[in-house]
Amino acid sequence: MSIEPYTKNKPMRNEIEQIAETYCRKKRASSIVTGSTKEPDFIFTTDGCSRWPDDSWIACCIAHDIAYWCGGSEQDRKEADQELMRCVNNKSPVMGNIIYAGVRTGGLPWLPTPWRWGYGWDNWPGSFEKSQSLQPVKKLMEELKIYDIIDHHLPDNKK
Repeated sequence: MSIEPYTKNKPMRNEIEQIAETYCRKKRASSIVTGSTKEPDFIFTTDGCSRWPDDSWIACCIAHDIAYWCGGSEQDRKEADQELMRCVNNKSPVMGNIIYAGVRTGGLPWLPTPWRWGYGWDNWPGSFEKSQSLQPVKKLMEELKIYDIIDHHLPDNKK
């Protein structure tokens, strides 16, 4: 599952896959449990906002997909979902709250969906990792300038 121009724009795809890998490597390196720097089994993919009709906040959803692809602890997932809500609400007040309710319900790691928590790993049905990351999701996304990189590749009408 993926979105345009992600599937046809190879430079965009490569740069977003690279930032997803960097995010995951740094997220896992900041974990309390050592030896957890292994990268996901599958390459990063995104479906944007799961085909939501209004994609004016698509960068928020792609960043959220990066966190979901990487997976982690239950706290990491909560932070990723809260960051998605904050980002969407900045673009469309209240809509982030609606999307938050959806991802909290539909993103559990043991669901057989392609958008579940930790979907980059070949371990379904999965669960939350026990390790606790020392670096919050939002802070790492800001450090890596994930939104800037994604926005750089989106057409002007999608920002």
